Amino acid sequence: MLIVLEGLDGAGKSTQVKKLRKYLETICKSLEYIHFPRYDAPVYGDLISRFLRGDFGSNETVHPQLVALLYAEDRHGAAPRMRKVLEQGGSILLDRYVYSNIAYQCAKVSGHQEKERLRQWIFDTEYGDFGLPVPDLNLFLDVPISFVEKKLSADRQGDDRSYLAGGHDIHEADMSFQKRVRQVYLDQCASDPKFIRIDCSDSDGMMLPPDDIFAKVKAEVDQTVAVLTQADSSGRKDLSRKK
Repeated sequence: MLIVLEGLDGAGKSTQVKKLRKYLETICKSLEYIHFPRYDAPVYGDLISRFLRGDFGSNETVHPQLVALLYAEDRHGAAPRMRKVLEQGGSILLDRYVYSNIAYQCAKVSGHQEKERLRQWIFDTEYGDFGLPVPDLNLFLDVPISFVEKKLSADRQGDDRSYLAGGHDIHEADMSFQKRVRQVYLDQCASDPKFIRIDCSDSDGMMLPPDDIFAKVKAEVDQTVAVLTQADSSGRKDLSRKK
């Protein structure tokens, strides 16, 4: 089973990843967790870090297809390990995956046709040419933009910020960009039935408590587990009949 959690920068995704990881460890016989991008990975991890620090130019000046390739190559390097875990019956939880690439890079493109060409190129490259495993469930944490703006305007600290080397993330510096990223995510949720939007807002448009959000996440995961369990059971019955 392969499950992905997606979200904007500053969306509280790390909190939900921790909760989901803890839950999955109780129901999966083995669980592998990977955060993308892997900033400590050889070659591409360093290049991605340098891009996000602005070493190659601003968010507007570096061609999004080149940036998409950096992120895709990072996952390409992790693909053999991921396939091995899944082939051995293990489960994988991913913090960001292919839809992050689509959302963040397509948000830099203005024309619909150009946006769609880049989207398709990312899909074909990552799932086709690079053979990345296809998720059983993608979840997008759709949080109030006001919450994201508050989080990104604060001084964010933590070990996961070491890639910035004291600098600032160019993806986080522009709220209008974050809004465009959100719209791309929503468009992808509308077109892919396996990409589920988790509404993290209450009736007043404010951020729900973390436990309430996780209850929604858990419900989607449990439904996917039930479907996969049923399919596995049916497959074993069919195999038994053939014997």
